[in-house]
Amino acid sequence: MSERRIWYAAYGSNISHERFRCYLEGGSYQDGHRPQVGARNSSPPGRLSPLLYGPWTLSFACSSERWGGGVAFLELDRAGGAAIRCWDITEEQFLDVAAQENGLEPGEFRVDLDEVVAADQLVHGDSWYSKVIYLGMYLGSPVLTFTNPTPVEFNAPGRPYLSVILKGLMEASPLQLEMHLSQLMRANGISPAWTKEALRDIVDSATDV
Repeated sequence: MSERRIWYAAYGSNISHERFRCYLEGGSYQDGHRPQVGARNSSPPGRLSPLLYGPWTLSFACSSERWGGGVAFLELDRAGGAAIRCWDITEEQFLDVAAQENGLEPGEFRVDLDEVVAADQLVHGDSWYSKVIYLGMYLGSPVLTFTNPTPVEFNAPGRPYLSVILKGLMEASPLQLEMHLSQLMRANGISPAWTKEALRDIVDSATDV
């Protein structure tokens, strides 16, 4: 497998470094979460992990018992300016993360990423995160992620899920809280269950711990 570097665009719980590293190193994020096997190459991501904004929309949908509500998906047919956190990893690591997100073992999610870049997207199965999409180039490397292959029915996320997303956003850009809150409020499925004040309370509660 190629060791070529790509940017994995995380937009849900994998925005948090602590959560994302479970998919590389193995282990469980917290009690009640299924342990991850980890990637075949468990090396940490590169030093840079920038936040980017572009012509895509964050949506919360489906229902996760583990997270207590909807989970995040990225839509390319809407212009919402959602944030993605770019992790600098290898092609093999990206495919192993995708495998684990889709309930497969590392090495079982086989997609030609050059084909994805050429076509902008490629569907590999029918699980929640089986559509691999190309978001453009950044610093000379392709930006790739995965999302739902079919339209989703919006469903509000639970507090634990939003907590880990906000934690990751604040890690990446700690001085832009208002921007983070505003972009989350534009996500499909977030309102009316959540207000900006309620999201701010999640951040404040985490800071007080």
